[in-house]
Amino acid sequence: MLNGKLHGKGIGPIPVYGRWDGTRLRGEARWPRQSLLAFQTLIPADLGFIVRGGNIYAQAAFSAARGQGLRAGGHWVVKNAGMWLKNGNVGGVDFVLPWRLQERTWQLGVRSPVQLRIKTVNGLFDMDNVSADLQGFYPPTEIQPLTLSNVNVDMLDGKLRLNKLQLPQKQAAVLNFNKLSVSKLFDVLKVKQLAMSGKISGELPVLLNDNQWIIQQGWIANDGDLTLRLDKDTVDSIGKNDLTAGVAMDWLRYLEISRSKAYVTLDNLGILVLQSEINGVNPVVDKKREVRLNYRHEENIFQLWRSLRFGSNLEEWLEKNISAGS
Repeated sequence: MLNGKLHGKGIGPIPVYGRWDGTRLRGEARWPRQSLLAFQTLIPADLGFIVRGGNIYAQAAFSAARGQGLRAGGHWVVKNAGMWLKNGNVGGVDFVLPWRLQERTWQLGVRSPVQLRIKTVNGLFDMDNVSADLQGFYPPTEIQPLTLSNVNVDMLDGKLRLNKLQLPQKQAAVLNFNKLSVSKLFDVLKVKQLAMSGKISGELPVLLNDNQWIIQQGWIANDGDLTLRLDKDTVDSIGKNDLTAGVAMDWLRYLEISRSKAYVTLDNLGILVLQSEINGVNPVVDKKREVRLNYRHEENIFQLWRSLRFGSNLEEWLEKNISAGS
């Protein structure tokens, strides 16, 4: 008979029971509901995470025998967790993890998927009603894949959704966004030379194991009317240096856009290319004369993330796992 308790640094105790029947060891562990505050001592100080609430409980069963190895299964549940981050906070986190371990393979989500639900994330982008489901095997294989689904986020007054990401990846995972606020996006990106207002929607096919692309043949379009305003000092400075360019820029000081579409590519070195077509009018100059603008923008997205203090861990993961290709 095996009878004991696991504990450490305020975590636990977790009662463990087991029995050896001559050929097989069977047992189980039950983790009673406990405050997540006990986990603060396990979080490295340089991460800047401070747990501020929530509870956890879990249960597991296991068996071991010659020729079988270790088999185990159970579930973890986190309810209403919250924490302070370096640049924001997370609240209302619910996490359910059903799992099974057999022959050195983890099955995540057995009868039902792993579920993550977050009410609010306040940071660079404020996000609400975050959801994600995960089900499958780790390490993933062709026969036993791992699938991320039901990814939904409310942000920038609109919605973002990822249809399905399966590993190993056989087809692009399509990231859809609907009616995102351009003005709020520009505020986050701290764009000073121009201002825009209105809504945009689009689709970005995401590839994780392509030799060249992360996003190929993505698109973004206006969802209703847009307005564009250029910074006065920027327009005036261009006009002083180039009279012809200055005349053209006068048409763009204020532009009411009826149609816009941008085509997006992102390679695995982080180079983002945006090729856009814009149709609109400037009612101040001539409300009957249509303005057509073709615009191309190129930028290294990894460097942009650094400047925004966003996702250094994500950036490192992308650079290590995608830039090298497959």
